[in-house]
Amino acid sequence: MSFIHEKVRLNASMTQAMRFFLIEGSIEKWLGKPIKVENKLNGQYWMSLSFQDLEWESKGFVLDKQFERSIKISFFESNSHQSTVEIFFMPCTSKTTYCTEIHLVHKDVKDKDFIQKFWEEKCNILRENFNGNWVIEDRDLILSTLKGGF
Repeated sequence: MSFIHEKVRLNASMTQAMRFFLIEGSIEKWLGKPIKVENKLNGQYWMSLSFQDLEWESKGFVLDKQFERSIKISFFESNSHQSTVEIFFMPCTSKTTYCTEIHLVHKDVKDKDFIQKFWEEKCNILRENFNGNWVIEDRDLILSTLKGGF
């Protein structure tokens, strides 16, 4: 089984971070437009995506979601291929609610190199939306740094 794992830390609460995967206007800030999401179990998850001069549609549905924990989405990239994206939300440290670590796991990927680059770029855009140029490192995981921002 081919899969991709991306990780990003956001200067945001888990609730704020989760909105960027479930609310259309927030998703469009980092994945592009248009996006159609029915924020419920078995709800539609449709995206029109572009990357490296390619454009495609990805249709799917929300398989599972647990508040401030995880989201699981099934995508149909073509009539014959289905993949799954699981997004896990975790606090960066127990001492603050101002940092969320997101682990995105895309399973059953056809073109691993292309999709890896896609998620790397999109996670960087997501990070920049919350953090600007700041990449939160382990040494930054102290309450005073995260409360003060960057």
